[in-house]
Amino acid sequence: MKKKKIILIIIILLLIVLLAIGGYFGYKTINKNKDAIGGAVVVEKIDKHGYTLEEDAPAIYKDLFKELQKVLNKDEVDYEEYAKLVAQMTAVDFYNLDNKVSKNDIGGVQFIYSPYKENFVLEASETVYKYIEHNLYKDRTQQLPVVDSSYVDSIKTEKYQYKKIKDDEAYSVNVKLTYKKDMGYPSNVVVKLLHNGDKLEVYYMK
Repeated sequence: MKKKKIILIIIILLLIVLLAIGGYFGYKTINKNKDAIGGAVVVEKIDKHGYTLEEDAPAIYKDLFKELQKVLNKDEVDYEEYAKLVAQMTAVDFYNLDNKVSKNDIGGVQFIYSPYKENFVLEASETVYKYIEHNLYKDRTQQLPVVDSSYVDSIKTEKYQYKKIKDDEAYSVNVKLTYKKDMGYPSNVVVKLLHNGDKLEVYYMK
């Protein structure tokens, strides 16, 4: 009798293990098309400046990133071209909301002047990004703006000074945006940048 009981217990344990394994693989199969986004997939980098390009970026942004790579890979960087590209990329990434996962997925942050990043993110999440529905499983139906094109309308240098930070050749760039569908988002964006070492960083955008 003892032997039969042991065999029965072993069979029950094996069944439990098999059911657990089957349940796990069944869950994985059912949810294979609904994988939560665990983080942005980076497809390109500009290591020296710490810039990254994410897989879900719109085509217009990817083209600008390639142009930026060319400018920054030259022996002598054309800072005016650098300013134009960063201004466009910041505006495009910020106002192209369709590829954002949630209201906390703020575009353009990598170009913002470091001491201002926290306030920039906080303000954006409570204004432009406030009503974005999450798209964790890529099933969002909400209509959001898609930037169709961008160009620099004008650029000029100006002085910037705040506390100990001073830049006599900061840039003010006027960027024009068009959208696939007019939903009332800005078509004219002013982006201001200052020098921070060999980088240009955005300290103002409106």
